[in-house]
Amino acid sequence: MIHVVFERRLGRLAAYGPDGRLWLLAEANGEARGVGGRSPHGPGYPVAPGHYRLLGQVEHEPATAEDGPGAIDVGDLDLATLSRIVDAGRARPRGRAYEIASLVAPAGELARFGRSAIVIHGGGPSLAHLVPPEDPLAPYQRLTRGDGGVRMHNADLARLMMILRPAFAEPATVVFTVIGEPSR
Repeated sequence: MIHVVFERRLGRLAAYGPDGRLWLLAEANGEARGVGGRSPHGPGYPVAPGHYRLLGQVEHEPATAEDGPGAIDVGDLDLATLSRIVDAGRARPRGRAYEIASLVAPAGELARFGRSAIVIHGGGPSLAHLVPPEDPLAPYQRLTRGDGGVRMHNADLARLMMILRPAFAEPATVVFTVIGEPSR
């Protein structure tokens, strides 16, 4: 199991290999524009803390202002995957939550808040509209608010996608954990 952890308050995303070793540590932002009818964690709002699953990735060539070099799809942690990692000793039930790598959180909150998926992505189309404009495709662009996913610097996202590419080809289980409530 590969484990990717987004620590909202610290503004960072870390990726750990199957042996628990740190593969990547990068700055990230999960702030959202807060538009839409499904607050506090529905579309347009920050994703709820919890354990999710990375489903795959789409690499953009050329990069786009919306996503940068690409997007990694995040979905709810389904029961079959959860059972598999519990049976493997990588997760433990803790009441209505699960402990994965010493992090206790609910499993899969997207559907509960009216979402089917979110993404980890780069880019930042609003940067082009600033005065003076900034490049949303710069390697280390400013991390702007999005629709509730997680935004990374383009260079760091490209590195994460390169690291995860073999896991999605196998396929391996990639758990994504979000820690911390968004600022209000």
